[in-house]
Amino acid sequence: MVDQNGPPQLRVDQVPALAAVAFAEAGLRFDEEKLDFLQARLGQRVLHSRAGSFRSYIDLIERDDEERQHFVEALTVHTTSFFREDAQYNWLRDFGLPELTQHKNDIMLWSAACSTGQEGWTGLMVAEAYRTASGQNFTCRLIGTDISTAVLAQAARAVYCQQDMDSVSASHRNAFFLQARNRDGRCRIIPELRSRAEWQRGNLVSGMGLSGIKADVAFLRNVLIYFNSETKTKVINRVVDGIRPGGFLLTGHSETGFKHPDLTAVQPSIYQKACGS
Repeated sequence: MVDQNGPPQLRVDQVPALAAVAFAEAGLRFDEEKLDFLQARLGQRVLHSRAGSFRSYIDLIERDDEERQHFVEALTVHTTSFFREDAQYNWLRDFGLPELTQHKNDIMLWSAACSTGQEGWTGLMVAEAYRTASGQNFTCRLIGTDISTAVLAQAARAVYCQQDMDSVSASHRNAFFLQARNRDGRCRIIPELRSRAEWQRGNLVSGMGLSGIKADVAFLRNVLIYFNSETKTKVINRVVDGIRPGGFLLTGHSETGFKHPDLTAVQPSIYQKACGS
């Protein structure tokens, strides 16, 4: 159905077909109760694709890889900020990094669903501040992965507006950001940190783009809530496989309670991988 004054309108009986593609491609769960959400997220995308209707758009995403990627990006929620769930970064500074740097001088952080980059950049800032304060001789690097190429581009650009900076202390702003020349409130991560970060497309459900990652600290926060139990287990197993023995997994505070044979809870939402695993 096409509304002459706006985007095509999604029917309830079309939701299962969209949901099937979303689940197969990204493990995302939708049902008829999400009709308004799907309409809001996909209406303009259907227009842009020139499919003309949701029925034609369903046919398009089932056969066209490029449009299927746009479809997934339109449905993915990207909520993040600097120093979100700050207690975990305090733990990283006070306990995680001191333990890891006793035995090695090259630390890898992995932001497994990195969105626009603030989570990973915060990790690098905390590590660099700890290195300076402690006098430890180590290097910390970052890999960020996400299913959305659009947010990866933003993360790599590393430019943030004044509102994004509200949760960043003055000391961290001075140490790790450059102000825009026109003083419009935008800031960019300093080159020294940008040179230690890599951003790549990765699918936590299928495993695409994740092979070869070996991290000492993996952030998997506020992602598992979007998956059913089976997909959640698959994603956790995949991420744990990408953590080095003795490394740590940090999850969202609302995502506790799961079990993995190689993980031991250090404190709520923080787990350590067994050294022999």
